Amino acid sequence: MRDMVFAVRDEMAGAYPELKESADRVARVVEAEERQFARVLEIGARQLQSAMQDGSLSGEKAFHLYETFGLPLDFMMDAARDAGIHFDLEGFERSRAEEQARARASWKGGAKQSASPAFRELPKTAFEGYKQLKVEGAEVLAIVKDGKGVPSANAGDAVEVVLDHTSFYADSGGQVGDVGWLYSDDHNSVVADVSGCTKPVQGIFAHRAILRQPLAVGDKVDTVVDANYRSATRRNHTGTHLLHAALREVLGKHVKQAGSLVDPTRLRFDFSHFTSVADEELQDIEDLINKEVLKNIRVETLEDVPIDVAINEYHAMALFGEKYGEKVRVVRIGDFSTELCGGTHTGATGEIGVVKLMGEGSVSSGVRRLEAVTGLGALNEFRRDFAVAQLASQLAPSAEVAPAEALRARLAAQDEELKKLRRELDQARMKSAASAVSGAADQAVEVKGVKVLAQRVDALDRGQMRTLVDNLRNKLGSGVVVLGSADSEGKVALIVGVTKDLTGKVQAGKVVGQIARLVGGSGGGRPDMAEAGGKDASQLDAALKSAEKVVAELVA
Repeated sequence: MRDMVFAVRDEMAGAYPELKESADRVARVVEAEERQFARVLEIGARQLQSAMQDGSLSGEKAFHLYETFGLPLDFMMDAARDAGIHFDLEGFERSRAEEQARARASWKGGAKQSASPAFRELPKTAFEGYKQLKVEGAEVLAIVKDGKGVPSANAGDAVEVVLDHTSFYADSGGQVGDVGWLYSDDHNSVVADVSGCTKPVQGIFAHRAILRQPLAVGDKVDTVVDANYRSATRRNHTGTHLLHAALREVLGKHVKQAGSLVDPTRLRFDFSHFTSVADEELQDIEDLINKEVLKNIRVETLEDVPIDVAINEYHAMALFGEKYGEKVRVVRIGDFSTELCGGTHTGATGEIGVVKLMGEGSVSSGVRRLEAVTGLGALNEFRRDFAVAQLASQLAPSAEVAPAEALRARLAAQDEELKKLRRELDQARMKSAASAVSGAADQAVEVKGVKVLAQRVDALDRGQMRTLVDNLRNKLGSGVVVLGSADSEGKVALIVGVTKDLTGKVQAGKVVGQIARLVGGSGGGRPDMAEAGGKDASQLDAALKSAEKVVAELVA
């Protein structure tokens, strides 16, 4: 299908010239989706074959495959038709309807329980925290304890306090709420420690608090936000905007925000992208962000901007699926970034200090995640990196290359040395085992005209055991070879080899299956070679001894 992208580009480029720039990216996305769909079909097809083994495909089973493995309905119907079995379409639709009903019931239940009734009839809280961290004379409108509104609460109680105005930012837009304190209206004592702020109902700010003093509805308090907490959060939020713009600059304009988390310790940013971000791209992104930080660009916040002006004139980034009012708040960082945002930000990019990317990975198909730290968090990471670099320089001193490169080279050399030593050890084990059983062919017992050789070889792994089985079969010329081993953890490995001339009456899979039962395991394989595992090493010798009897029964 990826080739069709270029055909469409050539056909439609006149009407849609942007296709020329985006065709390569779209082709890569299509190819990645094709590969992903192929993997889904491969896994799901195996499950489908298993489900149809009894000669039918119930609607319940089909819906399970549809929901769990992503198998398309028409694919399952075609497979059932080709296999000549009945497909229960009515049962499938019934199962789908039941699942949809459960989902709707769950959603409705969550909506009903999302906010206590105590919050629903309150007037909205005025947020004054963009310009100040402290406001005085905030009136207590409600106190909620254990989900219920109460007229007052005592010292030590865990409550949610709603005020008529506040300096506390509440959880929204990916940014966590502020922490801090509620002071008495005489400004002298702490009434409550605030551990967070949320919006249980739109426009209502609920302060999660542990009271130090009694508090009642109608009381007046001062709200004081922890300045260090807010400053660290602001640095990370402005850093998120710079990261978003840098991603679009380096990876392409297709990048869109798919989620974020901003707290004082870090920033996390999810974005749409079809593949992992290369190390070189990550470095370019980090460099671009920090160049903007060093420019110390003023961060402008424009209040009450008409939504059409923000989008069409300021070209502000709006999040897909987000609901905006007629008036919005625009955060603009020079010509580098303009977004619709209600969060708190630094006054200038230089306040961020530095942005350090911490890691990149996948969240889901087509969605990647980046994490980063700023300010003192970044400084701590640089200190840790410096400590690692010092250790690297001690372990692999070099004046010609950086400590990391020197350590990498030394580790690579040691890895090669370890591989070499492992190969030599494997060869020594193999030679020792071969020597130990060099005369084993002469020890084979003849059972009803079939030579049977059973040996214990604890020092070998499965690959070496297979090689030894082949060697012993060749030495026997005609016969059955049974090898067993047990490791230090008590796990048993069994391998049976049967020469080609005997597979008509003695199958390796049947032999190893019966022997494996004695060591608490099971197995199987081809008629000439089969393997099994077990967990009772104490019965290994008895299991190997039973090989003669098992072969005798099969020959008979």
